[in-house]
Amino acid sequence: MQVVSRIYDALRSRRLATFLLGACAAWATAATIVPQRGAEGSVPVSGALGAFVRVLGLDHAFSSAPFIALTVALFASTVACSVERTRAARRVIRRASSEDVLVRLPGRAPDAAVKIGCAGDPVHCIEQALRRSGLRVRAASESTVYASSSKAGALGSPAFHWLLAGLIVLVGLGQLTRAEGLMGVPVGSARVDRAESYGVLSRGPLHREFTRLTIAVSALDLSHVVGGVDRGASPFVELYDGPVRLAGAYVYPNHPLRYKSLVVHANDYGLHLPIAGEGGVATDVLLDFDTEACVARSVSWIEASTATDTARISLSIPLDSRGGACVPAVPREPRIEWRAEGEAGVRSGVAKPGATFEPLPGVVLEAGEVGYYARLSVVDDWSVFPLYAVFVLATAALAVAVFAPFREALVTVEREDDGAMAFVFVRHSRRDPSFGQRVLREIEKSAGASATEERKDHDD
Repeated sequence: MQVVSRIYDALRSRRLATFLLGACAAWATAATIVPQRGAEGSVPVSGALGAFVRVLGLDHAFSSAPFIALTVALFASTVACSVERTRAARRVIRRASSEDVLVRLPGRAPDAAVKIGCAGDPVHCIEQALRRSGLRVRAASESTVYASSSKAGALGSPAFHWLLAGLIVLVGLGQLTRAEGLMGVPVGSARVDRAESYGVLSRGPLHREFTRLTIAVSALDLSHVVGGVDRGASPFVELYDGPVRLAGAYVYPNHPLRYKSLVVHANDYGLHLPIAGEGGVATDVLLDFDTEACVARSVSWIEASTATDTARISLSIPLDSRGGACVPAVPREPRIEWRAEGEAGVRSGVAKPGATFEPLPGVVLEAGEVGYYARLSVVDDWSVFPLYAVFVLATAALAVAVFAPFREALVTVEREDDGAMAFVFVRHSRRDPSFGQRVLREIEKSAGASATEERKDHDD
């Protein structure tokens, strides 16, 4: 039991909690600087620094062993702090609800002693003073008065810490069960939410299955204006369950399309070119903009084969320029440049939309009309809305702890021949000295006297 007690005492240390929060913040800051593994366009750090980054796991910062260890330690520390604050809150609430508070005096010197000279019952004068201080008189006798603020104030801090621990659990479970990926959808077309539809995909180890909903892009506005602000290229995304339309909206930064656990963000856009082969079967070729070279390039190869050779075909479409700047849009007169690399060598050429080309002898492909595609970032994460709810509750609990903390005052009266002496004990859960000063001022007003002694520091 001593070992457990020592571990508990260490975990509820404020210094440890501060260190863990600082370490997590420093790790997250480093993660924004170091290129992350699998991130689009990231270039791995090389050399000795690269080796150091890989050893620490900073190239996959939020799934690395050090970060997981920090998170587990922070969770354990938060739980220990929550238990400590819950116990303290229970003691406070019991004290505020019990008549025993009138006979169990604090084991310390009073915070102030006031000579009472008011007319009438001194206990009644003190009750009035405590009420003016914003307290509710909970118990009173001929010689003692106890008053406190709302008992709910004692629950703010423990509730906040428990909810903070809940946030850590929800984030962890969300990471284990979520799926996130990039999906290219030609405008006027659709994709089904399944693994095969994604170009880049990451899944948590406990992710079960995809929603199988249909994600359609029916339009793309290259200059979508909302409230007088140009939001840039914005696709109109719709979700379907079979023939039933579930949701639809323009998607732009900070305005994703949400449906239950599914969140669809706009990532980017590019050109789309359908290529038809034998039998009229079309392949959707997606091309991304390279504005430095002023060209759109296919993001992947397409293959063509004969009995003796197989070729990998890449496509590119030169873009228009305006005022010396490249225009990332469908050219006025699209020109499709193709290049086929096979065992027999390299073949290349130029085709127009609607025309055919021959990447291999005897293999004829037909280029369709050039259009657009939207690259969507699709996240399947059930924990998003519970996280919002817990965050709101935690904010409310923190507001109670900061702005409406538990406060209490106990005043004992010793009657004398020439009046009475009041001994004042005050306690503020956040150790705010102004509370004791306010209580004392109100008692002095009622007593018609001044304090003979006041301590600046208040013990729990």
